[in-house]
Amino acid sequence: MTTAQAPRKKMLANVKVLDFTQYLAGPAATRLLADFGADVIKVERTPDGDLGRKIHFVAPGVSGFFLAACAGKKSVAVEFASEEGRAIIRDLVRETDVVIENYSPGVMAKYGFDYESLKAINPNLIMASISGFGQEGPSSKLPSFDIIAQAQSGMMSMTGEPDGPPQYVGNYIGDPNAGVHASLAICAALYQRTVDGEGQYIDVSQLESLVYLDYVNFPVSMMTEGRIAPHRFGGDFYSICPYGTYRSKEGYIVFAVAEHQWAPLVKAMGMPELESDERYATQEARCARRPEVRAYIEDWLQTFSNDSEPLRLLAEARVPSAPILAIDQVPHHQQIKARELFQDLPHPELGSTPVARSPYKIDTMTVETPFRAPYLGEHNEEILVESLGYSAERLAELYAKGVIVKDAKLDDLRAAGKV
Repeated sequence: MTTAQAPRKKMLANVKVLDFTQYLAGPAATRLLADFGADVIKVERTPDGDLGRKIHFVAPGVSGFFLAACAGKKSVAVEFASEEGRAIIRDLVRETDVVIENYSPGVMAKYGFDYESLKAINPNLIMASISGFGQEGPSSKLPSFDIIAQAQSGMMSMTGEPDGPPQYVGNYIGDPNAGVHASLAICAALYQRTVDGEGQYIDVSQLESLVYLDYVNFPVSMMTEGRIAPHRFGGDFYSICPYGTYRSKEGYIVFAVAEHQWAPLVKAMGMPELESDERYATQEARCARRPEVRAYIEDWLQTFSNDSEPLRLLAEARVPSAPILAIDQVPHHQQIKARELFQDLPHPELGSTPVARSPYKIDTMTVETPFRAPYLGEHNEEILVESLGYSAERLAELYAKGVIVKDAKLDDLRAAGKV
């Protein structure tokens, strides 16, 4: 059998993850782990489960946000407040490699699920906690969402027009960024455990993760003791020109022209004399005359009947440029289609649910989402009976007491053969 014909393996195929997360920071981490092949069991609080189920609906009662963030995971719905519920959690912890949570600091300890308590049950356990500000410090107990982290990380202060208010970035970025950082740390801890056999506790701060992403503004500000003060620049980056958004015939085109690309740009524009013109010949000179540079570029773009032709000329000159695509255009981008980024996960009610795969291509390994996001409590029976060995009688008793619950739709969907 050749390498091309060999079955593709999953890198985390033998890793079991107990997922106490909700909304996006934590689910982004466990979504990555599931895509790498980990067996992710999502532990959802009764009666309603992950609060992410209640936002961004694509059909009555069905969250597109949840379907994307929680694809590839199994759901067990347990009430933590009862001792019987906590006993279920402890049984699950004994069988797991990784616990991950993003409750406010102190919530897991309230139920006896802090790292020290869980480590006493499973000495080799790896546990990751994601929170807005970390597990300690003067802000650690404060609630946080994506926009809070964007505000306090400096990101919003750098977004928007120079004479306008700070702007929220047009997508959640603080949450999934923290999740990606957590998943990387978990994978590192799993590797280290193979070396020394020890588990780890990982504390991930959403705020710190966003600050870490900024390799420009903090270095130039802090390394010059504030002499360089980064500021909002709108469509023109403050220290590179041309670098930003420029009006074209059909909308807008972005340019990112490094020092060595100025000559190819002006030649493509039919203005080679600008290459040596001392007013524009250096990055510093161009930044000092941004409005003039913008006028040259935008006037040139307006000479075409469409945007395709100038983009073709720019591509031939290897000048970084691109149209600004709307959300509904991105899935049809030739490169996105060629790379097969979106994977269709059939859903019992919606039919097709396209979800972006994790953005990795690995030689002999498969990285794909194994199945759709779960209904609340969909895998109670599979996990508690088949994995933990609970009897059918005990399961029925737990349902009767409300210790575990499941979506009211499940029985009908199963009877119809849809689940």
